[in-house]
Amino acid sequence: MLTTDPKRIERLVALCKLWATIKYFHPYLAYRHNIDWDAALIAAIPEVNTADTTNRYVAAIESLLAALGDPATRVIRHEPVDAGSSSRERHPTHKFTEDGILVVKINHYPDLVDFSGTVKKLAAIKQEIQKARGILFDLRAKTPLSQERGYLSFAFGQSEIASVLSSTPFTTHSGRSRMHVGFAPQQGVTSSSYTSGFKITHGRKILPALEAREIPTVFLLNIGSELPPEALGLQIAGKAAIIAEGDVSDAPLIQPYQLSLGDEITVEIRLAEIVNEDGSSGLNPDVIVALPQSLKNEDGALATALAFLKDFKLGKKAPTLMPFHAIQMTDDPYPEMTLPPMEYRLLAVFRIWAVIHHFFPYKELIGEDWDEVLRNFILKIEQADSALHYHLSVAEMITHIHDSHGYVDSPVLKEHFGIALPPIRLQMVENVPVITTLLDEEVARTAGVNIGDVVLTIDGEDALERMTRRTKYLAASTPHWLLHQAALASLSGHEGSTATLTVRDRNDQVKEIKLPRKIGAFMGAPARSGEALRFLSDDIGYADLDRLEVPSVDEMFERFKNTKAIIFDMRGYPKGTAWTIAPRLTDENRVKAALIQCPVVMGPNGELESQSMIYSFVQSIPLTDKWRYRGKTVMLIDERTLSQAEHTGLFFEAANQTKFVGSNTAGANGDVTNFNIPGGINIWFTGKSIKHIDGRQLQRIGLVPDIEVRPTIRGIQNGKDEVLESAVEYLRREFEAPQ
Repeated sequence: MLTTDPKRIERLVALCKLWATIKYFHPYLAYRHNIDWDAALIAAIPEVNTADTTNRYVAAIESLLAALGDPATRVIRHEPVDAGSSSRERHPTHKFTEDGILVVKINHYPDLVDFSGTVKKLAAIKQEIQKARGILFDLRAKTPLSQERGYLSFAFGQSEIASVLSSTPFTTHSGRSRMHVGFAPQQGVTSSSYTSGFKITHGRKILPALEAREIPTVFLLNIGSELPPEALGLQIAGKAAIIAEGDVSDAPLIQPYQLSLGDEITVEIRLAEIVNEDGSSGLNPDVIVALPQSLKNEDGALATALAFLKDFKLGKKAPTLMPFHAIQMTDDPYPEMTLPPMEYRLLAVFRIWAVIHHFFPYKELIGEDWDEVLRNFILKIEQADSALHYHLSVAEMITHIHDSHGYVDSPVLKEHFGIALPPIRLQMVENVPVITTLLDEEVARTAGVNIGDVVLTIDGEDALERMTRRTKYLAASTPHWLLHQAALASLSGHEGSTATLTVRDRNDQVKEIKLPRKIGAFMGAPARSGEALRFLSDDIGYADLDRLEVPSVDEMFERFKNTKAIIFDMRGYPKGTAWTIAPRLTDENRVKAALIQCPVVMGPNGELESQSMIYSFVQSIPLTDKWRYRGKTVMLIDERTLSQAEHTGLFFEAANQTKFVGSNTAGANGDVTNFNIPGGINIWFTGKSIKHIDGRQLQRIGLVPDIEVRPTIRGIQNGKDEVLESAVEYLRREFEAPQ
């Protein structure tokens, strides 16, 4: 039985962060299909859960990392650093052997923290090289590198010591690391080009100094060494040899990312890999010398290096070319696991946390500690004792991103709640659900339903209580969108079932009505009927953008050419007309309309807090060669105005300062994307941030009306559209006002 022990939970949180960091930033996972990173986690979770000592916890982490086969990604323990004797000479040190070999020792890396002093010492050694018949850089570290990593490479570069080691130019290696522009969808496509790939950093070209000459050079290293980039460049150019004491990797050439896991444990993680000029990758020593069996053994590696310099011959090696492409790794949704085993349920929580943590563009607007959400749902998911309990917990976790695009596509939830709907639409009016649309008038009228009826109960349950129960599993950017969605969801049920409603009509009579539910019959149906284009008066035109198609935009402008104003009804979802309407509302070209920001994630440090990790651009209204409409424009808005509908508002606002009449919109804009988790679940969320062109926030606020108007129950019952009437009244005042 798993416990609620805080230490166990914190270890799982640390495991999640480690697994996620490697998943999205370790280069191997971009192209090595033989690494099953999910399976590695599944195997590690029970070991972490039952680890009763730090050593067992470390063993569990090391078993996870072993799946990578990467020596550069490893556990390091926090141990006291031996400062050494204060009387010894600080490194670098140098001396000549009897036969003229210059031996430069850099074994005590903490000395290099004095980087200014290190550069001066290497500059002095550089002058001594002219006297040498060969040079040996002994870089074997006495202790594992920690915070002093990087100082040697800096000093090598600053002193330009490598410029005297070759009479011809050579190039240091390049590096490549992973980068993500947004989060590439794992099912289908979106309207935005979210991609993942490699970021390449170029190498440096080292030009020879005037005093440069071909001098036999050997770099001697061990597993704890740092290797300056110039060393590998000289080796690839055939100017130097690399001799390793024991097994080594290219870890000495990269700067790892360090992640603390608690228990005084840190993991060093490879975030990059080297790309050599010959197309190869990795570190390939010319000679590998066995590690000494005891401290009493002679320094065989040093002897081998000195002997190599006396008879300096470099063999030509055929490079092993590395793959230069990355392939999107789509997460397995494990659809066969209706109730996944506990380890796979935690995999689901880890995936959710990781995607939102690294890629959600509105993370700062979540308004709660996302790590704390992880802690809470580790326990909730572990306790799920049925498929329904698990899927409901997933939906509940997604509500914490507070994003109206947050949607959980779950076969279990569809079966539980049902996706069939009766032929009516509800809207929250004066804080109660009111029938505002009849999608099949014949069926609805036969059942005795009228527009304006207040819904009291649904299938025997109090309507507001039923809605409240559904809000626990609905993600929403704003409270008004949440209630709107809950009202719609409260009507759902199974195909062929009957929705039994108790309603109060305009005469305060309470009656029971029954309506059939059907799947898909009313999905996407427009909220309004009648003509999509019509005259409200001789001088005011009306366009229902919920129904207007792009090919009809020219017809609209021709019909309303001589009007003083057009009212655009955007209380719904448009059909892509903003890009053809907005250019004709302004005499200016390329009007700036929206500030768009897409997360560009290149490493775990950014976490989207830094503007350097955001790709920002301004979206302008497209060009047109058609005549421009110069009348006034108004856009009707409410909680049904979501996403592209809100973007339409941004375009119209920028084009001619279109006035908004109604109430705040849904507050979610930005092309969506999605990912998979176990249980056959697909999760959607907003993939990029969109703001007003002046930088004002849109997400979680929505478009704010210039004239706030909300419908009333009595108005709806009397067939009035009070929001539309207010827009007409506003325009009449504008027509009469002095220009």
